[in-house]
Amino acid sequence: MRVNLSLGQRLSLGFLFLSLIVVTTSGLGLWFTNAVSNTNDTVAANTQLLDSASALERAWSNSSATIDRMLLTRQTGGFIQQDLTAQIASFDQELANLEAVIIQSEVGLLDQNPTLMTELNDLGKNLIELSAQLVLTAEDKQWAQAQVLRHTELTSQQRRFDTQLEALRVASQELANETLAAQLKLQSNLRLNWIIATVLAVIGGGLVAYFTWRSITEPVAELIEQTGRVAGSDFQPIEPLNRRDELGQLSRAFADMTALLHETYVELEQRVADRTRALRLSTEVSRSLSTILNQTQLVTEVVNQVRSAFDYYHTHIYLLNEEEQKLEMAGGTGEAGMALLAANHSLQLDQGLVGRAATTKTTVLIPDVSQEPGWLPNPLLPETQAETAVPIVYGDTLIGVIDVQHNVVNGLSEEDVRLLESIASQVAIALRNARLFEQAHHQAERQTKINEIGRRIQNATDIEAVLQVAARELGRALGTQRTSIELSRKTVVGNGRTEGRQ
Repeated sequence: MRVNLSLGQRLSLGFLFLSLIVVTTSGLGLWFTNAVSNTNDTVAANTQLLDSASALERAWSNSSATIDRMLLTRQTGGFIQQDLTAQIASFDQELANLEAVIIQSEVGLLDQNPTLMTELNDLGKNLIELSAQLVLTAEDKQWAQAQVLRHTELTSQQRRFDTQLEALRVASQELANETLAAQLKLQSNLRLNWIIATVLAVIGGGLVAYFTWRSITEPVAELIEQTGRVAGSDFQPIEPLNRRDELGQLSRAFADMTALLHETYVELEQRVADRTRALRLSTEVSRSLSTILNQTQLVTEVVNQVRSAFDYYHTHIYLLNEEEQKLEMAGGTGEAGMALLAANHSLQLDQGLVGRAATTKTTVLIPDVSQEPGWLPNPLLPETQAETAVPIVYGDTLIGVIDVQHNVVNGLSEEDVRLLESIASQVAIALRNARLFEQAHHQAERQTKINEIGRRIQNATDIEAVLQVAARELGRALGTQRTSIELSRKTVVGNGRTEGRQ
């Protein structure tokens, strides 16, 4: 029976199994480490107890030696008194230290021998009292009685104290040995279990890793083979993997994607062909503009060619009125363009996207006008969704602005901007040429009129005829209804000024 588990479930189960193995082996290792630590603590506690017992024994030996020296020299004062007092105090302190060590230790000595320390403490106190009594007897110069006290009661108490202290050592050592033996046995069992668990963990982990790897790599290899065919431009239908996990979903999605990829590829080729056609039309527009020398005809041709070539919603051109410092609409497409031209539509240099493009001399692109706070809607163009304003600049001189609007959000892109900037450069040159041609034409007409007036004046026979010809021809040239010529004669005096009319 085949279990249908998702890829995530397989990885989760494998991870869970490996985690259980790690936790188990780690727990055994921690248990083993704790057992070793307990063994070390037991050894340390027993060592401390034995050291304290030895220190107590040395303290009493020093006190006993000082008492014997006092009895031998029969001197109770001076250094002997000081040494004995310090040694008795040290003995009392070591006795208290031993009791504290036994109470604080984890050996459990008092659990099995509850009266051992009490008896030892009582014997120690008796030794201190007998030592004090012996010193008082010696200070009274009763040396014989002091000797008797030393070798009878004090020796008897010392022997009992040594016996009790040795019993303490033996009990502590036996208890420590029992504890160590139990802990060593536990450590041995834990070590064996740890080794077994580690071996099982390695084997089990290897099996889990192998089957998990196999369940993933085999379908992945099939997917790689399928993607290789697609990468080689083979868009034939792909049979998805018969799986219910994530790899099966991926395979089915890849099969669907491959089916759509062919359509996308065909669509992309069509888009490239359309863009190539647009570039070709852009070149044709630029070529046709170079042959037009009339500014009005030029602007009309530009807006119509741009709109038809790229299927924009609306296109119009503003030209800069340098005297009034405003942008006047010079050409537009469709009924909206005709209405705006009829209304002599114009914009200030700081007004809208067109004004911004004119002021900064840089292209302004707004893919979604609803997100642009500075956008000015036009009631004649209600479907505008995207807009770009491209300045027409010749050198550093602003000539005008090409404004293109589209009725599709994100319908204008950077690629459109680059094409329009190329056309704007050609328009700038064409407008420059048209204006130069118009200026040259006006100058030629004016020079022709001047030459004609001069010729007719030269053909006149008298002053009156000259004046009549001059007045008539100047009126025609200037387009005035009435022209008169006034003659005056001025006399030049010595200071260079004129005076009088004759």
